[in-house]
Amino acid sequence: MGVADVEASRSFYVEGLGFRQLARLPGEIAFVQAGHGLVLALWNLESMPGEYGDVGRGPQAPPVSLGHNTASPEEVAELYRRALEAGATTVSEPEARPWGGTSACVADPDGFRWDFVHNPGLAIDADGTVTFTL
Repeated sequence: MGVADVEASRSFYVEGLGFRQLARLPGEIAFVQAGHGLVLALWNLESMPGEYGDVGRGPQAPPVSLGHNTASPEEVAELYRRALEAGATTVSEPEARPWGGTSACVADPDGFRWDFVHNPGLAIDADGTVTFTL
């Protein structure tokens, strides 16, 4: 993910959300483990064009939403609280949804959307495998 401030984003994800830092080149890039086999690269936006071509930010939110599935509605509320304390802004508060689950959405310091979700039709195994039970 291209970010405006690598250190602020690293702090948000590591200290705020509790993700594990894997590697870091201060001011340039930080790698954090976001889940089982899932790594986020928090890369200085100015450095990305050399490898990815033209990239940039506009006035709207980036067109990506990252989901974090939880085991309970209480965990949705806890992640939402931690994200706000770490500098996120509210998109939607924890709420029971018409589809039967609970979700909340925040924007990280760069506007990337994180959706914290408890879906009773979804199971998460000990190894991180996700199964829809609907």
